[in-house]
Amino acid sequence: MSGAPPVDPLVQLASARGVAASYTDAFGRGRVVSPDTLVGVLAALGEPIERAGDAPECLARRWAEPVGLPPVVVAWGGRFSDATLRSIWDKCVPQSPQGPASSPLDRGLLRLELEDGSDATGLLTATPDAPEIPPAIPFGLHRLYVGSTSALVISAPVRSRALQPGSWGLFAPTYALIDDRQGDTGDLTCLERLGTFAGGLGASYLSTLPLLADYSTDDAPDVIVSPYSPLSRMWWNEAYLDVARLPEFERLGGAGGDPQRAGMHANIARAGAAVRACLARLRVPADASRLAKFTSFQHERPDVLRYAAYRAAAQTRGIDRTSWPSRWRSGEIVAGRDVPDEAVNLHLLAQWLTDEQVAAVSAATSARGCRLMLDLPVGCRPDGYDTWAFPSSFAGGTREVHPRYGASVGAPPDRFFTMGQDWGFRPLDPAGERSAGYPVTRGALSHLLRHAGAMRIDHVLGVQRLWWIPAGASPSEGAYVSYPANELVALACLEAWRKGASLIGEDLGTVDASVRRLMADHGIARTSVGLFALEARPGKPLDPPPGSCALLDTHDTATFAGWLHGTDIDRRLEEGALDSAAAALAHSGRTRATRLLVGRLAEDLGDDAAVHAAVLEELGSSGAGVVIATLEDLWAERDPQNIPGSPVDQGNFNRRMTRPLEAIENDPELLEPLRRLDRSRAYRRVPSDESACTSSDQGKVAS
Repeated sequence: MSGAPPVDPLVQLASARGVAASYTDAFGRGRVVSPDTLVGVLAALGEPIERAGDAPECLARRWAEPVGLPPVVVAWGGRFSDATLRSIWDKCVPQSPQGPASSPLDRGLLRLELEDGSDATGLLTATPDAPEIPPAIPFGLHRLYVGSTSALVISAPVRSRALQPGSWGLFAPTYALIDDRQGDTGDLTCLERLGTFAGGLGASYLSTLPLLADYSTDDAPDVIVSPYSPLSRMWWNEAYLDVARLPEFERLGGAGGDPQRAGMHANIARAGAAVRACLARLRVPADASRLAKFTSFQHERPDVLRYAAYRAAAQTRGIDRTSWPSRWRSGEIVAGRDVPDEAVNLHLLAQWLTDEQVAAVSAATSARGCRLMLDLPVGCRPDGYDTWAFPSSFAGGTREVHPRYGASVGAPPDRFFTMGQDWGFRPLDPAGERSAGYPVTRGALSHLLRHAGAMRIDHVLGVQRLWWIPAGASPSEGAYVSYPANELVALACLEAWRKGASLIGEDLGTVDASVRRLMADHGIARTSVGLFALEARPGKPLDPPPGSCALLDTHDTATFAGWLHGTDIDRRLEEGALDSAAAALAHSGRTRATRLLVGRLAEDLGDDAAVHAAVLEELGSSGAGVVIATLEDLWAERDPQNIPGSPVDQGNFNRRMTRPLEAIENDPELLEPLRRLDRSRAYRRVPSDESACTSSDQGKVAS
């Protein structure tokens, strides 16, 4: 008699912790994760494991732990599912005798406290055996008490607000914008100018790269800054602040003119140092109304003092935390005692003033019908604020910088990156972040949605799983770690609902079908990139998924003109990512795709702008929810803003645009593709209120 083969204890432990022991790669082949990788990832998740032989003891420890109420429960549409309700009820049954008079509610074993502190236990009227539908729980983050335990309740709308049908938008990195002031980097005044102008042309969205906090050259002279690797996803980068438009600017006697200097390349770190030099001359606002606003901001965001103390510490002792006093490393930095008050005040001012200016940009562009579309990066710098402030939410917990427990986020090998990718982020620990009530996730979502009309979730696959790479391993030697997707999506839907914003998921590449089903169920728009479709289906019209966010290209791809001429293929050949035979094959396929495209939509292969305008118009006529045009494509720019896989300091995220805003605004021929796009979208438009959540989804509004 034969039975099933015994399950490897290491594989059992990995499964219990959400680590996949095998996966299907980008080429459709099954892959088995090595024992060394599993041990490394499990150690990063907090398991006391050094070798595969430790797995049985770790499993025994886990099996001995009591099974209790989960730390988080979701109430979609303000109501618990039958399964969730029964699970909650079952936790109380052993504590109460049988009989209707001794139900958990009657015995006071269940209590629901809303986020405003009020008691809403009366809303828990349904039982697993009672068919009636209970009143909806107000949308918000509440606390459910079951006996002596409690759980975070995420009461969220079933669907987020849809993108405005028939809409279009414009994309440009803020740092790359140029106007007649010619600063080191584009700032929020440039962004506002572009947004109000785009709104006048009919744009509904202004998309830009993340504006999130990062270090400046004052913190580290050689610091490399990337919008997708900020030091925090909860605070703004003051480098984008336009000091000259501050009400306090006149008190500085003009501050010696514009704090920034003209340069060929955008340097966010250098611009941040220049802005900081100006802010250092400011004091707490003397004007009563300004002081009241400054105080109100600190009350509204009380964590800003801790953030400011952290930044002051980095300014004082550098960004390498291994050289900090142990008390600082453990999260305790006292303003005035450990770091100078003036340094702390500088960063308090920087956050308040930048937030105020982002709000002004949002208000000005929205007044022209154009809302900000901001990006949520998948992670942040391992040496940044978030990992310091919330260590238990990240891999390795409080065991900071110990190489044994390290892990980073990346991607397994695919046809573009045959060795895989290591993005350098320290991954969120699913269990640690969840048990803490999602402080990092909630902080990032609420911050970005303060002033955004739409939020794009970078690498949306991350709500379901992330590729963890143990310290010292190559990017190909990783494993997928699962995340509670239902809860993460509920948090996103809730925070977007609070602000009336739409959600977009960047679902490019290898994305599991279940993620796309989850997005569809909850109104998160997909992403569609025209360049990929033009090459995958040469000669066919662009047909992005209905309701999606459609673009011809992104900051991570070739520009449209670069794609037409194959400059991205030439660059990959120069960098050794392709050999000559592969490059020749790629050029052959590209040439066929471009000829078929021109044959369908344009007459002149040599006129890049004409081809671009025709393709953009075709995309506008599609069923996409929104079409985003790239500003630089209007003049057939060939150089990309970013080349994935190459060093950030070698041309990535620091190239200025070749045309200033004044020239763009006054060039009717240059703007004609946008007018054609606007006309192509017109017949798909409906009144804006039809794209909102339905009243049945919204339930009862939380305080």
